[in-house]
Amino acid sequence: MALKVLYAAKIIDLAQLQQTYLLIQCFKTHQVDADVILSGDNLSKPASKQLIAQIEALKTGSCFIRHKPTRFTKTFRQKVADIFTNRSHFKGANYNLVITDNESIVAWSAKLSGIPVMALGHHVAVNHHQLPFDGANLTRIWQQWLVPADYRLGFHWIPFAQNILPPIVPSYHTTCIKNKVVVYLPSESLPAIKNLLESFPNTEFYCFHPAADTKSVGNIHYRGDDHEQLLQDMKSCKGVITHAQFEVINAALKMGKNLLLKPLEHELVQTIDASLLIKLGWAKQMHYLNDNAVEDFLEIDGQTSVSFSSDPCLLVEWIKAEKWHEINALHDTAWKTLKVG
Repeated sequence: MALKVLYAAKIIDLAQLQQTYLLIQCFKTHQVDADVILSGDNLSKPASKQLIAQIEALKTGSCFIRHKPTRFTKTFRQKVADIFTNRSHFKGANYNLVITDNESIVAWSAKLSGIPVMALGHHVAVNHHQLPFDGANLTRIWQQWLVPADYRLGFHWIPFAQNILPPIVPSYHTTCIKNKVVVYLPSESLPAIKNLLESFPNTEFYCFHPAADTKSVGNIHYRGDDHEQLLQDMKSCKGVITHAQFEVINAALKMGKNLLLKPLEHELVQTIDASLLIKLGWAKQMHYLNDNAVEDFLEIDGQTSVSFSSDPCLLVEWIKAEKWHEINALHDTAWKTLKVG
């Protein structure tokens, strides 16, 4: 009997949606019947719609799209209602496994329906008790409760536990314009970013920001918060100045771009990720918009590239084998393929 899977993902940005597409494509190749549920605020953007259409065109199963409510009270009521709605659906769907990428509603619905749940994604890694980062254990316990699972597989940059795998990152065709730098700091004020970048007139900055209009002023080229265009400009730049966003960092590392990070201090995940990247020597960091940090960053010549796999079929073959407690062979094989340099 063929394996029937429900894959549910809470989409944060285009790179995560690309990862979802790669996984569903591989499910089809291996003849796994996979329904898909996608949720998130960014699914209505043009680039996201194109990828969703490609996922739907694979016809591996059904594809459901829903947008996240914004008010907490409505969100809580809707979550409870969705859990019971999903439970009634699950009773007739005969799923062998539910895979969730930080989609708590589906995880709880499956758990209460007696269906095995596999939590998959970066959130599993940063909430892992063996993660080499001190502090915030209660936050990690709370996050694990939010997404209950029988099996957990995390994506991160170091193999600190057997259930941690390297990220799955699409392949990119890249070049390098020596004086081109991409800036993506959506949580900083646009005037503050402008004041910082004006100090370096010999560098062409491509600045992506939700408050920006598309225009060029001197050496600063402003763009809106367009993740597809962000990736396009990253392909030809020398370096990227950004917050510590996992998917953006993965794309930059795969492309071999220098990284200067300004993690958001109130976001534990960004603090953790920035700390690990600094220890690995894969990025530089600044704690505030700092002229000296940018100047040092612009003088870096060498670049670090990381050969993250764009082929998730090793993972899908393991899922299809249904020996989900046996993780060692998958872990060892996945990390053998990773090369840095």
